Order: sequence, then C-alpha cells, then structure tokens
Amino acid sequence: MKYNFTPNDKEWHQTLLNAFENLLKLQVKPVLVYDRKQFRKYLYRGGHNANSVSAECIKDCGIIWLSPFLSACPKVEAVNTLYHECLHIKYPDMHENKVRQLADKMIPITSVTNSKKKKFDIVHKK
Repeated sequence: MKYNFTPNDKEWHQTLLNAFENLLKLQVKPVLVYDRKQFRKYLYRGGHNANSVSAECIKDCGIIWLSPFLSACPKVEAVNTLYHECLHIKYPDMHENKVRQLADKMIPITSVTNSKKKKFDIVHKK
C-alpha cells in the first residue's frame, strides 16, 4: 500500500486518543482500528468507499478507523480527525456540521494545511 502509518504514528494517535478521552470525559472508551477489513466487520450496514473518507466511526461502541491516506497529510489533520471522531462519540446525535465546527475551533485546519480533497468528509455509524 502506498500510504502507511508508522509505529510512531500509531503510538502518537493512541496518546492523542487517550488525551481526548479524558478531556471530553467520554463514557465510551474509543478504540482505533487501522485495518479497513477489520473495521467493516463491526459495521451494521454497508460502509462507504474507503477512498472517499479520512475516517469512520461507530459511535455507540467507539470504534474509529483512520484512513492510511492521513499518513501523507499534515499532522494537524490527523489530530483534527481524531478529535472530530471523539466528538461524535461524546455527542452521537449532534449534526455533522456542528461537530466539524467544534473540531475546527479546537484544532483548526486551514486551506493551506488541508489536503487536496474537495471535502473533509468523515463518516460515522450509529
């Protein structure tokens, strides 16, 4: 595969996830999954094209999948994405746009640092 997270990236992601879990006082402990096939086993219905999203989250059990594409993006995008996913776990009924605003307010990503993707779409499952 062209994009891969290093062991240091994965350790960093877990550290961030632990910090966000404590900061947001999450009732559901989030778990990171990097293998798309493994993540799909947890989906209750059809998933989305993995090439079209940066992350997916199953809100009620806290499973978060991160796209390997993020390994080639500025680090701030991974931080924003992880925080975004944790917000979905904390507030499962909050509208996507509101979650984006909260995540961008805490960890801003600008058009300069953002990837060339047209949208910063992240998909979440209940």
